[in-house]
Amino acid sequence: MTRNNKPDSTEFEAAGNKGTDASAKIKIAETSPPKTGKGTATRKKTSLKPAVSAIPPKVPGAAKASSPIEAEKRIGKNEKTTARPTTTAAAPRVSLGATAMRPSPVQRETPVGAKETDGTPTSIAVDRKSSRSAIDAMSLIQSPGVDKSGAKGRVRGLGAKKTAHRSAAEVIARTTSRDHPRPSAASKTRTEKKTGRPSRPDAPASAKSPASEMKTKSRLTPKVPIPPEPKGPIAGVELQAPTSSPIVEEQAIAAVLDAEHPDPFSFFGMHEGGAKDALIVRAFYPEASAIEVLDDAGSVVATLRKVHDEGLFAGEISGRTQPFPYRLRVTTHSGKADIDDPYRFPPVLSDKDAQELARGQCFTIYKLLGAHLVEMDGVPGATFAVWAPNASHVSVVGDFNNWDGRRHGMRMRHDCGVWEIFLPGVKVGSLYKYEIKHARGMVPEVKSDPCAFHTELPFGTASIIYGDGAAFRWRDQDWIGNRKTSAGSDKPLSFYEVHLGSWRRKPEEDNRWLNYREMADDLVSYCADMGFTHIALLPVSEHIHDDTVGYLPSSLYAPTNRYGTPDDFRYFVDACHKAGIGVVADWAPNYFSEEEHGLAFFDGAALYEHPNARQGRDPDWNVPLYDLTRSEVANYLISNALYWFDYFHLDGLRIGGLAKMLYLDYGRSEGEWSPNADGGNDNLEALAFIRQLNDLVAKEHPGAMMIAEDSSLRGDLTKPTAEGGLGFAYRWNTSWVYDTLRYLGRHPVYRKYYQFELTNPLAYAFDEKFILPVSYEHVSIGQGAMPNKLPGDYWQRFATLRAWYASMYALPNKKLLFMGTEFAQDREWNSNISLDWHLLENQMHRGTQGLIRDLNKLYVDNPALHESDADPSGFEWIDTADDDSSVISFLRFTKDRARFLVVVTHITPAVRRDYRIGVPQPGRYREVLNTDAEVYGGGNQGSEGGATAEQHWAHGREHSICLTLPPYATVILELDKEENQEEKKPEK
Repeated sequence: MTRNNKPDSTEFEAAGNKGTDASAKIKIAETSPPKTGKGTATRKKTSLKPAVSAIPPKVPGAAKASSPIEAEKRIGKNEKTTARPTTTAAAPRVSLGATAMRPSPVQRETPVGAKETDGTPTSIAVDRKSSRSAIDAMSLIQSPGVDKSGAKGRVRGLGAKKTAHRSAAEVIARTTSRDHPRPSAASKTRTEKKTGRPSRPDAPASAKSPASEMKTKSRLTPKVPIPPEPKGPIAGVELQAPTSSPIVEEQAIAAVLDAEHPDPFSFFGMHEGGAKDALIVRAFYPEASAIEVLDDAGSVVATLRKVHDEGLFAGEISGRTQPFPYRLRVTTHSGKADIDDPYRFPPVLSDKDAQELARGQCFTIYKLLGAHLVEMDGVPGATFAVWAPNASHVSVVGDFNNWDGRRHGMRMRHDCGVWEIFLPGVKVGSLYKYEIKHARGMVPEVKSDPCAFHTELPFGTASIIYGDGAAFRWRDQDWIGNRKTSAGSDKPLSFYEVHLGSWRRKPEEDNRWLNYREMADDLVSYCADMGFTHIALLPVSEHIHDDTVGYLPSSLYAPTNRYGTPDDFRYFVDACHKAGIGVVADWAPNYFSEEEHGLAFFDGAALYEHPNARQGRDPDWNVPLYDLTRSEVANYLISNALYWFDYFHLDGLRIGGLAKMLYLDYGRSEGEWSPNADGGNDNLEALAFIRQLNDLVAKEHPGAMMIAEDSSLRGDLTKPTAEGGLGFAYRWNTSWVYDTLRYLGRHPVYRKYYQFELTNPLAYAFDEKFILPVSYEHVSIGQGAMPNKLPGDYWQRFATLRAWYASMYALPNKKLLFMGTEFAQDREWNSNISLDWHLLENQMHRGTQGLIRDLNKLYVDNPALHESDADPSGFEWIDTADDDSSVISFLRFTKDRARFLVVVTHITPAVRRDYRIGVPQPGRYREVLNTDAEVYGGGNQGSEGGATAEQHWAHGREHSICLTLPPYATVILELDKEENQEEKKPEK
């Protein structure tokens, strides 16, 4: 991250116990980079106490000075007291004005697009009387141990450890004390005072007479001229008369300027107090030169005084005792503007909302937390609310307040741990984050909004104000109304799995992605032509790194900005529904990104992640896991699932890697996990979370699908929760795809020994409501392209693949194909480039694509292939025992068993003629699909369109047909009832 240097002048007063050195100063222009990244802006060093000549230091037992004259007297008295010689050297005191004990000023990173400040060279001015050698400030600032920026907005790699940072000012001050210790007045000999060289360590201390001591005191007492009575603030702080209560306490000023005030709403705005029959108004505007208070009629009722030159204003309104609606007229170098003070508005959350959040029973937090465009008391603006119960101070920073964390400190709702504020005038498109301090004096973290609707384009990390989609005009009312009946287990469901960034690109435009609206045209029309019923999207939540393809989300509620705005994504979903295509998306509730702007240690503690390392990190990816033992975290995730159905009309969500959530010992060795309360390895909180999630989705959005990918042997995932299951609509049958691909990867000579790999998956095909997935996992880098997984020459590999695809569509369960596999792309999937669409110029690839198109149509049009997907009565084996020929055959029935299909798959290079298959009924059987057809790239072998059944026992059936089986092919036949009825008609 590139930064420019901007000097932030800070005065260091290095004063020892010698009175003649009281005025010695080291002036150092402290280098502070301006706002160039995502985070907070440059903040000047807080300076509360003025220089020595302005306000005296406090002396025990002394009354507060009421004028500069008394202040000067206090100075003299104090110096006489502190200059009294001692026998031991006093520790050197390095003062940073009034902020010697406070941390250095904080730098904030600023989102892309924010205005940058030109840097100027760093200058160092050293008073040689105070220091024996100049301090090389730049070398100190540039040293690795120094935090030049203060704010930690840099992106950290996964698993990186946090390091303690020190400000440049702190390092310089410590180095001054270490390398240039100031001896006390008592330890200096006459020779040392004259020559500047230290005396011998063993030299005895010389005795002093009372006269010489008086002379020493006289020399130590400076003769300071008495300045005239000031008329304005001195060194940034205006003196208050001791006889009246101050409008602004010094401690409160420090808290405001350091962005540490625990309750900004009790300080800023209009309050009762001060003089009798008066109100106090306080405001902080660093760019303002004057501020006036206007009543609701627009009349000036008070002019605020600038009580600190950083921009803190305060004043009283006489004759008023009750707060009233008001505005502020702020004068800056740009002119005057009448604005609404954020601190005059009521709380954002109602008491009921706060109670629901506290109880952990709010499943629509996206309507409460985050940023929302609203009108409050007739004033347009945005509300902000964020859950950070462990924080000591939270403020909204953005391009609307120059990323200054002192400007808009938030109100803490202690009953639910939420910080909130309403900011008038904030509009759509504004960038913002939250500046979060874990404790007073700590360097703040700058975090993105966990509930942001929109974010910057990566690698930008700021959240963006965006509407909730209420203004979007949906056209899918009929689709949503019919969804409950259109997605049942008796309906045809074929999913086309897509990664939006690599499905198709624009090579003529620097290989850019298609946006959501372009894909609403291209992708939707392609899927409609191919006959897919649903598009299955890889995760659409915002994520920083392209190579994670969305499985490490950085902003769970924001559709990725790579392809457009949230409304653009709504347009895409709406276009799918208008075309009769459903949309499901992968969803990652099991782990999240560890970037510093994200959820990791959000408020200084393990808030979203599990605090126990044995449950808090994924054993494979070494990233944080959600802490489902906290109801607030479970609510956050459940609300997010409902949000995608509610605000984007998705038709389903798929949870990948479910086994990692459900088992405490998944992927962990002995000693790396802790058993549950019952002594087992089940993650009881995760199981409860999944059941509650699925029940709520089914209740709130009938027909919406929750899909699981679980590689474990756990059963009953798709059984209703009332019956002890987990309540998913469907489950991926990952065992089927691995078993069959293992079988097909063997040489044809050896396949006969492993035919069980084709047949075993059917033993549990009806235990769950399954989807047969040929997903991205099987063709990603390192896995091999689909045709290259198979043995044989070029033609044999394509023929085998076609036979397998047809067998897959004929088997029970729903179907899923990853993009590119439908035309047998012969290169592994790379998420950074487009699919190889030019391959369709080749007949073999074009033929495979045509086969998938025809299989989708056959699957949808023929009820026998989908009506009884979850019913074992809809499937019967004909023969699984012909291992030598590598042939399997089976039947698929409709619910009423009135119609059926005969399916035969042959996986050897031989042509098998007169191959007899037993069939349920006599009659003519018509070939409805043959993968060896020439149009698909095959050799056009077959049974000349069909065969007639003979009364010949085979496979336990009275009738049978003789077929010619092509090499590496699947043939599907059906009883031609129309032809049979014609044959049965009596002759006239």
